[in-house]
Amino acid sequence: MDIVTGVGVLDKSVALLRALADGPLALAELVAATGISRPTAHRLASALVDHGLARRTDDGRFALGADLVGLGHAATAGWPWG
Repeated sequence: MDIVTGVGVLDKSVALLRALADGPLALAELVAATGISRPTAHRLASALVDHGLARRTDDGRFALGADLVGLGHAATAGWPWG
């Protein structure tokens, strides 16, 4: 996990989201991909689910959430393209 801002909870949450960009992951896979401790990864991933930024798949893995689509659209709507 890269420390970017020094705000641990934010850096860890972003690391989880970036790990999920490659596809759904089980908790153990999230821990391996990020180096975040299992309890912290579970707590943060569950909070991301509560906020719609992540979701649980039918087999219990974590995946990116649908609310990220709306945020992406909002971000690009005001972007000075070209």
